[in-house]
Amino acid sequence: MFELIRDAAGTDDLVCLHSLGIARHLRKDYAEADFVLIGSHGIFCLEVKGGDIERKDGLWRVGRGAKSYTSSEGPFKQAQSARWGLIGYLDRRLGRAVRKECLVGWGVVFPDIRFDRADPEWDQEVVYDVRDTVRSFADYAERLADYFRGRADETGRTAPARLSAARRDEFVNLLRGDFEAIRSLPGLLTESERELVALSADQHRVLDYALNENNPRLLCDGPAGSGKTLIALEAARRLAAKGRSVLLLCYNDNLAQYLKVDVAQTAPGVRMATLHGFFAETIKAAGLGDRLRGRDVAASADTFDKLYPELFESACSNLCDEGALPQFDVVIIDEAQDILTFPFLNCLDLVLAGGFRGGRWLIFHDSGPQSALYGRVEPRLLEALYGFGAVGVELRENFRNPKEVALEASKIGGVPEPICRRTLRSPVEYRRAADAKDQAKRLRALLLELIKDGVLPASVSILSWVKTSASSVVQFPPDVGKPLKPIDDRGPGDDQSFTYGTIAGFKGLENDIVILTDLPDRLDDPIIQAAIYVGMTRARTKLYAFVGDAFLEARAER
Repeated sequence: MFELIRDAAGTDDLVCLHSLGIARHLRKDYAEADFVLIGSHGIFCLEVKGGDIERKDGLWRVGRGAKSYTSSEGPFKQAQSARWGLIGYLDRRLGRAVRKECLVGWGVVFPDIRFDRADPEWDQEVVYDVRDTVRSFADYAERLADYFRGRADETGRTAPARLSAARRDEFVNLLRGDFEAIRSLPGLLTESERELVALSADQHRVLDYALNENNPRLLCDGPAGSGKTLIALEAARRLAAKGRSVLLLCYNDNLAQYLKVDVAQTAPGVRMATLHGFFAETIKAAGLGDRLRGRDVAASADTFDKLYPELFESACSNLCDEGALPQFDVVIIDEAQDILTFPFLNCLDLVLAGGFRGGRWLIFHDSGPQSALYGRVEPRLLEALYGFGAVGVELRENFRNPKEVALEASKIGGVPEPICRRTLRSPVEYRRAADAKDQAKRLRALLLELIKDGVLPASVSILSWVKTSASSVVQFPPDVGKPLKPIDDRGPGDDQSFTYGTIAGFKGLENDIVILTDLPDRLDDPIIQAAIYVGMTRARTKLYAFVGDAFLEARAER
């Protein structure tokens, strides 16, 4: 019977659970539904009786010969009983009246006989017998749905709406969700740290490309988690240690703050800055700083993309006349997909010994989803860089994310699955939220859960799709007894503060636990896909995401 249901035409939206037990039945120690159908029409408990059947003196006999049995409770009462047990279980788990939002019915299946007996205990519409086996089982599911909707109308109740794919999956997960008993979160964090330390040696091996004297110009393409920033930083350290003057640039302010701390401690000879920060310092050194006053770089793309390059070139001209123009033996650019434009490249050409055509440089970029976040990459520029004799290197191994996180991010981002080097089991945990206020309430519960588990607040970052001032964590701050600080405001050694910010602002960074909030319901926009991909790939150990039903439906369609 299960195979008949499984292989029937027109049942693609149906999930059939075989032999579903109900431990907390109201009238029995244990009850079981032979089949539970869950689909767009609703949920239906089916009782299946093979062989012959008869009722005599109130007792039912089912089966044939020695394999028959008798029972005072017939198949119709059994099906109804399983239905009520199921409703009670779902009500307790969901904290709401399931019958108001979902059609819950029952049926009895006699696959071996013709059963057309009329009786007050049942209506023929709920019966499936041998005559129905020549048709698709979908017809019977439709008949059950029509019957129970009709019963709702007859009793003056409003028939519930059809189930969405996301709500269907929710019921399936509640009734027979996949699970795995795994180590506690603190244990997961410990195991993650041990694995990351072990893998770091493998990541360092790609430095051979960056430090090879025969490869003075390197263009390295790799997705999130492949170790680009690690390699860029280590290459800067080692080249500086050989007496080279090194300029290390990135775009993200928060990433630059992190790198500056590391460089100050381990490679004081490296000049570290954001691209626009380096431009601003040079412009001020040339006495042109007054031209920048009142300009908000973050708020004005025109300031960043046009004014800065123009002023920088003027500044370089002034400094060159004074003999004070800085010159670097090596320029290293991380997350270059955010700043790769011809005007910026022309500017940096002025401070690199030998220029980009003949000097030494290392450029790390991601041609995948991350490049769509700011949309600055110019394909012709990459062609020009290769024309300068650059060696191309591709990094395709993901060292940062647990495999389930990396695969989920690639699914959302619409990119090929990476080669995952992590073996840590840590699935993405989606938590449904109805709106911003509901999300804030659930975020508070999650943070309290993490604190109770002994998780250090500093190992948790809350990232939002929307700007910080509009995020749920700012609009409805969760009171958890621990500070919540912006990503750029938490000082070194502050391990008791949770951090929060935007996904874009956390680009290039990572943390053990990442919580994504305020996510859009749509997944049909490359910018949205890129942002969520970036947010997901920040997690080293555990990823949580608060989402709505529409998001889960859009995800299910990918």
